[in-house]
Amino acid sequence: MKLRKEIEKAIREANGDRAIAALAICALLDEKMKLAEKGWFDDDPLLLNALKDSEQIPALLRSAA
Repeated sequence: MKLRKEIEKAIREANGDRAIAALAICALLDEKMKLAEKGWFDDDPLLLNALKDSEQIPALLRSAA
């Protein structure tokens, strides 16, 4: 249940910006399940760059506010 609440929070903080919400959710899932290490995001350079800079996703969420 905690993961669902974290996803809901990421969506809410994106303030209707679906692209930002998607990045935030992918970053959250990567944090929990290490999906990037398993190749899940290999075809998404934007997300891979955001994951390299751990502050980038929260900054994007703040800018959407």
